[in-house]
Amino acid sequence: MKLKTAVIPAFAASLLLFGCSNDEVKDPPKDAPKENESANKDTSNDSMTDTSQDNKFAFTSFDLDVDYADHQDYEVDYDNDEDGMEASFQDDMNDEKLSGDKAMDKITPMLEKLDFDKDTSDEDVMKQVKDTFSLKDDYEKFELEVTFPDGTEKEYKDMKQ
Repeated sequence: MKLKTAVIPAFAASLLLFGCSNDEVKDPPKDAPKENESANKDTSNDSMTDTSQDNKFAFTSFDLDVDYADHQDYEVDYDNDEDGMEASFQDDMNDEKLSGDKAMDKITPMLEKLDFDKDTSDEDVMKQVKDTFSLKDDYEKFELEVTFPDGTEKEYKDMKQ
C-alpha cells in the first residue's frame, strides 16, 4: 500500500513536468506551414498552384538526430502544428543547447535553405541536410524524420557501424 501511495504522486509529478516543456516558440515565423494546413484546403480550383513555394519551410516537422562517437549528438527539432510551434537545438560538440525562440532563431536560416520535397531522393536529402548544417561525415548514425505540408511523412537513415 505504501508503494502505491508513493507511485501515484510521482507519476502525477512527471506528467506535470512533461507538460511544462519550454520548447514552445512564442514568436513563430508568420509564413511557416502548419501540419495538416494544406490537407484541409479546398483543391477543387484547377488554377491553384503549389502552395509549398509560398511557405517559409518545405515541411511542417523536421527531426534530425546525428550521433557521433563519445555520445556527442547533434539534434534539430522543429514542429509546427495546430497546437503551436516548438523548436529545440542541441550541439554537444560545441556545448550548445537551445529551445523555444532562441532555438528557432538559430535554426531558421538553415531550415530556409532546405528545398527538398517528398519526391527528392534519400541521398540528395541527406547531402543537402549535411551540407546545410555543416555536419561531419564521421557520424555513427544519421536519422531524419520529416513531415511535409500535405501530411506525407518520410524517414531518412544512415548507420555507420
